Amino acid sequence: MSPAPPPNWHTLAIEPVFARCQTSVDGLTAATAKQRLGQTGGNHLPQARPPRVWRILWRQFQSPLIYILGLAALVSVVIGDIKDAEFILAVLGLNAAISGYQEWRAEQSSRALQQLLKIRAAVMRDGEVCEMDAEVVVPGDVVWLESGNRVPADMRLFRTHNLAIDESLLTGESLAVLKQADWQGQAATSLADRKNMVYAGSIVSRGRGRGVVVATGTQTVVGQLALDMIATAGGKPPLLKRMEQFSQVIAIAVIVAAVAIGALGLQQGYGLVEMILFGVAMAVSAIPEGLPVALTVTLAIAPIAWPSAG
Repeated sequence: MSPAPPPNWHTLAIEPVFARCQTSVDGLTAATAKQRLGQTGGNHLPQARPPRVWRILWRQFQSPLIYILGLAALVSVVIGDIKDAEFILAVLGLNAAISGYQEWRAEQSSRALQQLLKIRAAVMRDGEVCEMDAEVVVPGDVVWLESGNRVPADMRLFRTHNLAIDESLLTGESLAVLKQADWQGQAATSLADRKNMVYAGSIVSRGRGRGVVVATGTQTVVGQLALDMIATAGGKPPLLKRMEQFSQVIAIAVIVAAVAIGALGLQQGYGLVEMILFGVAMAVSAIPEGLPVALTVTLAIAPIAWPSAG
């Protein structure tokens, strides 16, 4: 098994890198690579478990507007107005089914796209270059890079020819970085300035190169970022936050209006049950229970309907 990578591969000459990875310019044998794959695991990023269907459906009911409609349905049952309760529950169920189905389809499409975009790599095995899935690349493999390739793992370069890498995924730098195999840096050299290293997920803009794999999977730079993202609770997008604020405003307005009109009706001599029915009817009519679905559909078709620039 290849030893755990030291923190500063970019400070080493290529000979010590080969020695630490127990490999050579001819790469690994198929038997050695298979053994290391069993020890290090596949070269893929960690993924959060997909949400269960019942959790997706439950999320569709977590809204102040839905709470009020549910309360209105409960009040309708208590006072014996079953038809209104059935209608409200039918609307809530339809809304949850449509929204939940859309979210489930989006999740399935995302995972299908991840399978479609699997990376292929040109790897030296048994002294010959062969193309294989990047998931079976292991530390110590020698990988050939050329223009258009996506880098399959973190690698220390040992041969380059006009090699430039787009590392914007990691550094945010829009310009491609020219790499040099014979360059050596200091321990404090930032990731963006390590000219003898390429990192998983970056793209070859031009040129050719060869490198030895020093880290795969979660041991790569992008793998560590993925672990941090999974461990961090996801925030809400600004649009969702504004929708929640809008829902809260509507909910408060409906409750205040129902209480005020109910109190006024009681003063005018109307019965309590009659005013409760009126309040339920007003809540159902005032709350746009189809708003989440309408918003989702609008956002889905907007890129198609929006005129292209220029």
